[in-house]
Amino acid sequence: MNIRAFKNLLKPLLNTPFHPQWLLTQSKNKTAEYIKSIGSDKTVLDVGCFNKWPRQLLPENCNYIGLDYFETATDWYGSVPDVFGDACHLPIQTSAIDVVLLLDVLEHLPSAEDALCEISRVLRPGGSLIVQIPFLYPLHDEPRDYSRLTHYGFAALANKHGLDIERCNAQGVPIETAALLTNIAITKVVFGWIAQKKPAVIFSVLAPIIILLVNLFAKGINGISQQDDFMPYSYQLVAKKRFQ
Repeated sequence: MNIRAFKNLLKPLLNTPFHPQWLLTQSKNKTAEYIKSIGSDKTVLDVGCFNKWPRQLLPENCNYIGLDYFETATDWYGSVPDVFGDACHLPIQTSAIDVVLLLDVLEHLPSAEDALCEISRVLRPGGSLIVQIPFLYPLHDEPRDYSRLTHYGFAALANKHGLDIERCNAQGVPIETAALLTNIAITKVVFGWIAQKKPAVIFSVLAPIIILLVNLFAKGINGISQQDDFMPYSYQLVAKKRFQ
């Protein structure tokens, strides 16, 4: 069983505290809210579109364009983008796009700066970039996992290419992020035992109980703690292209 198959096996538990990443469903993810705020008659480019889920949140009269690598779409996800392309060399005309979506993609690009340069090029002046990026989060979709940026790092890169941050949501207060990483680590250890047929696999029966307790403890502590963005596991941001 590979990691993706293991994730699919756990998927039915996602909305329960027995799931290692249950806390992801409990935090205030602003990405959907940002997408729903996109107005009518906009041309929206979804870079790294996966299964095109944002299209369901857009007004019907939006012109949605899903773009992805050929290899990613065909070999990894079995998806069908509208356009095959590279985020660092977008096959899109200059100033042709109203909104660009870059959702959990930037960390998989060998040059975040080249991608932002291209996104700025294809955006119309006043156009928006909606971004979701991980921060304190494990490697995933290897070997194409290259970087982690703080919101300060992203803002500096964006500013260099004529993009100003309008909104930023740091997702995951410290106790949530710590619990999330703990649960992922536990799951990874159990997966290793199963894959290698280690005798220690008998202890894997304790994993659901430990994960449940960690999730509930973090949720309870979070309810009586000060909210801050000291160690988030991801960011959701909206940047706008300058008119000059």
